[in-house]
Amino acid sequence: MADQEREKTVLLVDDDRPIREGLRRFFDGTSYRVAGEAADGMAAVALCRKLRPDLVLLDVKMPLLNGIDAARLIREERSARCIVMLTSFDDQSCVEQALAAGAAGYLTKPLRAEDILPTLELCLSHTKEYYLLEKNCGSLKRRLASREIVDLAKLTVMEERGLTEEEAYVLIRELSRRKNLSMEQVARSILEKGEAPL
Repeated sequence: MADQEREKTVLLVDDDRPIREGLRRFFDGTSYRVAGEAADGMAAVALCRKLRPDLVLLDVKMPLLNGIDAARLIREERSARCIVMLTSFDDQSCVEQALAAGAAGYLTKPLRAEDILPTLELCLSHTKEYYLLEKNCGSLKRRLASREIVDLAKLTVMEERGLTEEEAYVLIRELSRRKNLSMEQVARSILEKGEAPL
């Protein structure tokens, strides 16, 4: 089933019960299923660990642990896919703190029904893009680290055997194929032993 069609789970976090009840009614009949509710930041963090929701609607001002600190913990633990803050403050610094804590966006109270779903879909889309970029960045870093190790091994082989850079690369590649190891594994072996294995 396509991501847009899949039912998404949402956790409602607000110390104001009527707000939570109104949101629960709003989500009835949508592609969102309310997985749980919490009235404070500590309960929100605990429920995210347990439920792993797609989305957390998180009020900024709450008892025990405010929404910004809760968002930071949820983001660090990756216990929810996306965080959207609920705020009644028209305060740019509050919004900036929420975004810095890991929120993908925010909704301002009083909530307008026509703003909710478009905002959530946009935030989920941005979160998905962020995770893809983060994954690609991690992959590039690993490839760069591997490349650096192979380059160091090439230098060792060039010095040891008097080969050109291309010849040293071909030798490492051939050893990789023959020994059924990655080029990085062969390069690490060369660097540990100080010479290319036969």
